[in-house]
Amino acid sequence: MEPMKILRVPAILAFMLIMTGCGSSLVIQNVDYSQPLESVLSPDSDGQIHDKRYAIQFSITPILEYEGSEGVDEIRLIRNANGFYFVTADGFSNVYIFEPGEGELSLHEEVELPDGPISEPAFNQRDTHIELINQSSGQTYNLDQNGIR
Repeated sequence: MEPMKILRVPAILAFMLIMTGCGSSLVIQNVDYSQPLESVLSPDSDGQIHDKRYAIQFSITPILEYEGSEGVDEIRLIRNANGFYFVTADGFSNVYIFEPGEGELSLHEEVELPDGPISEPAFNQRDTHIELINQSSGQTYNLDQNGIR
């Protein structure tokens, strides 16, 4: 084989590897993940909740165990602009804030409610935070993914 042909093959391979590694990535910024309305979901007999409107389904059994609760009739769920899920229920002492991952929700923050277990909770989406209302007492809490603001 001629010396020039021997040198061309590695040069062409090196060029192809360099060009393949230089691909550009597409990044979309300022994404708002928030859902404007809370979801009020009833678990099935297996502890699964399914919100068809916002396309999420998971088991609340680990949350009930963590909370020390036997069961609930309804779960309150809302997602903030940064993509974190806020979960609570009537009688819970905490709000659980989850970060979504690939096929999972990881507990990001457990927020203990200072006034004890909540009665008749309701979430509202606000511009900068999630508002949690204890409808029986009128007490409100302003939350973000790091806890009470």
